[in-house]
Amino acid sequence: MDYDAMLGLFRSHRDAEAVRDLDAILATFVDDCYLDTVALGLRSQGRAAARAAYEAYFTAFPDLAPDDEGYAFSENTLVSWGTLRGTSGGDWLGIPPSGRSFAVRFVNVAPMRGELMAGESIYFDLATLCEQAGLPLDELRAVAKVKAQASGSASAG
Repeated sequence: MDYDAMLGLFRSHRDAEAVRDLDAILATFVDDCYLDTVALGLRSQGRAAARAAYEAYFTAFPDLAPDDEGYAFSENTLVSWGTLRGTSGGDWLGIPPSGRSFAVRFVNVAPMRGELMAGESIYFDLATLCEQAGLPLDELRAVAKVKAQASGSASAG
């Protein structure tokens, strides 16, 4: 896939995220896609699990918005980076919302397979997000660890 095609697909993905169109988000992925939230050690494998992960993020942070500031490409991977902004407005892994906002740096790695994204690995500073948003870091990590162990879907990162 050439760089323009990768960027076009990724921007379509971002546009779908912005309007919370889960079907359009998932249409940018292969069937056996994944969403890897490295900071929590959680990997959602397959369309149903990826949909559930997106629903959970959009519930926890109703205004969640990545601001892509740059891109890098390899033969089959797009990497974006920027600032992730949001407000704790709903339960996140069973942790009640604080109503506080955050702005943290992120890196997103999206390998391509054929004409679609194989998945996404999202890197961000969980401690800073929790500090800014007023969320309990240790409790979130503990809940994520239990969830990863129960599902057998812990990320490699």
